[in-house]
This record gives sequence, C-alpha cells and structure tokens, in this order.
Amino acid sequence: MNRHLFSIILVFFSLNIFSQSRNEWVDKSFECIKNEDWTGAEEAILKALKSDPGNAQNALLLSNLGTIQRNLGKKEEALKSYNNGLMITPRSVTLLKNRAALLSEMNRIEEALQDYNQILLLDENEEESLYLRGLIRLEKGDTSACRKDFEQLVKLNPTSSNARLGLAALMKCRHYYKEAIDLYGQVIKFNPNQAQLYISRGEAYYYSRKLNDADKDIAKALELDPGDPLIYVLRAKVKLARYEKEDAAKDLEKAISLGFDKESAETILKEHE
Repeated sequence: MNRHLFSIILVFFSLNIFSQSRNEWVDKSFECIKNEDWTGAEEAILKALKSDPGNAQNALLLSNLGTIQRNLGKKEEALKSYNNGLMITPRSVTLLKNRAALLSEMNRIEEALQDYNQILLLDENEEESLYLRGLIRLEKGDTSACRKDFEQLVKLNPTSSNARLGLAALMKCRHYYKEAIDLYGQVIKFNPNQAQLYISRGEAYYYSRKLNDADKDIAKALELDPGDPLIYVLRAKVKLARYEKEDAAKDLEKAISLGFDKESAETILKEHE
C-alpha cells in the first residue's frame, strides 16, 4: 500500500476513534445529568474534553461542566470552566450569563455587573440580564440606573413578572410601600404558590405597619415553604413591633437553626431593646 495513503487512512481511523470516544462520554454525561449524578457527569465531561481537546464544540461542554461543578459546590473550578469556555467563544451570552450568576453567588458583584454589561452590549433585549443587572444596581444603591433596567424590561415584556418584582424592590427601598404592595400583588395573582413573593409583600406590609396583613402573608409563606428561615425572621420582626420579645426570640432561634446568620439575628433583637 502507498505509504502516503496508509498515513491518511491511519489519521482518519484515529480521528474516528477519538470522535466516537468523545461522543460516548458526552452521552454518558447527559445520562448522569438526567439522574442528577453530578460527580459522574463531571467525570464524563472531563474525559470527553480530554479525548478531543481541540473540538470547537468544547465551549458548550465547558459551560455544562461549570454548571455541574456549581451543583457540586466547586465554585472556583466552575469559574475556571466558564473562563475556559469564554476563551473559545468570548461572545457567548449563555456562558456570560452562567459566569455572572456564579460571580454573584461568590459575592464578586462588580465582576458580575461587568458580565451583565457585556451581555447587554451583545443583546440589549436580554430580559433576564436586565432584571439581574437591575437588582445588582439596586444593591449598590444606584436607584436611577436600576429603574432604567426595570422600565426597559417592562417595555420589552409588559407582562414580565421580573419587571414588577424589580420595581417592587425599588419602591420598597425608596419607602413607597403602597406601590410595592400593589406590584407584589400583581405578581402573586399569577404565581400564587411562591413563598418568596408572600415574604416580600409581607415585609412591605411590616414596614408600612400593616401588621395584620403581614401576618396573613407570613402564614401563607409558612404553608408553602416552612423551611425558609426568612419567614421566621419576618415573623420575629412583626412580633417585636408588638413588643412580643420572647416569642420573637424563639422565631429567631428557629431561623438560625435553618441557616440564618446568628449575628444578624442578635442585631435584630438589639435594635428592639
């Protein structure tokens, strides 16, 4: 056989083996993800990447890998995976969104904000990024900029629940509690089974001193999600407003047992001494 022809056949055969091996590992990763076997999924994707490191589709695998590592609590490894994916496809909105969400979890807010800015330069109508950037801007105290994001979201999607939630958070921050309560009510109408919505509205009722209405939202939130520590924190605040300090202390103890910060709980009590 001609030596040159033999070399071509050998290269083709090798590439086919690598491709087959990579596809098998990718299929294995999907199977593991379906079964929520995150360790197995991580291992399968790492082997798929190793089997064909030059494959142009590895950016997608790296995005999946980062999300799997987040599920495993491996935040630094996840960040490295997203960074590597963005080296291949730097304009990937999906990868930028994933990295921004992770950076927010890691309390690296300025970096997350940069990613959301980049996303919205690539796609100014990306609704989720408008909402999340608005929340970050609100957290930073930039109420003017965050309002622009939420109002832009309303223009893009007049039925958006996120737009109303963002504006409600802004109204609550600026002490416009009636407006916040109305906005939360609009969202609850179409999402009646989300405990967090009742907590948020209940907090607005608490700040506007409508304690009986706050009680009702707290009761509904407890019915939906009794394991959320923020419900007990809010109920403690309502009880403190009624000078029921012993019962409030019990609620804060319950919140701490569910993961609420102990120092924050102690601060709440001290503020009402």
